[in-house]
Amino acid sequence: MDYTYKDSEIVFARHIKANPPHKIWWDFTTIIFDYSDFYFQIECASEIADTQNKSDEAIIGQFTKHLEPYSPGQHTKLVCQDKKVEKLYIARVFLYFTTFKEYSKTEQFLNQVKQKVKTFLTGKKDPFGDVLSKTLCGCEEITCHPKSDEVKNVDPKYSNLIDCGLLVQIDGKCLKAFVESNGLGFHVWDDKYFHNIDELKELAGRYEFIKV
Repeated sequence: MDYTYKDSEIVFARHIKANPPHKIWWDFTTIIFDYSDFYFQIECASEIADTQNKSDEAIIGQFTKHLEPYSPGQHTKLVCQDKKVEKLYIARVFLYFTTFKEYSKTEQFLNQVKQKVKTFLTGKKDPFGDVLSKTLCGCEEITCHPKSDEVKNVDPKYSNLIDCGLLVQIDGKCLKAFVESNGLGFHVWDDKYFHNIDELKELAGRYEFIKV
């Protein structure tokens, strides 16, 4: 499955690079580039994945433009304001799944926690997801660099190429506005939104960063 950005979405990225937003917001499942009278949004969204298993999902960084002022929610936090965007990259990853296996007790626990977090964040009941989170077997989700040797060993029928968001450089530091490891949400710890380039060396081997 190909979930790479279309020409229209690349235009959005170029606009952000050439015309820095007034504000950037974060609320776990979305990153907002706020221009006062309109905004761009990168949102974690579930899509169908090409896989040998049933019900596997690909989490993409859905990139959209909204022609209205942005209204921050109760849990929305301001990332930065009136900052120049020095560099901008589209983050691209390759996703595939292993065949089903039996879960260890630790994996069973983590699956249930993940489902509870998803239900809390979306505010929607998901009976089918609840059942799946309590299963005793499943598959492993694997993400890797699209041009890595690992990709060559994956069946093309079960391959997923995904643009999962943006990497934004501001004041010499980087904002990870992209989905990591096919997980839900843009994870931030202790309100640390920006990272030194050295802290991202591990990511450089797992993602393709395409300069805008």
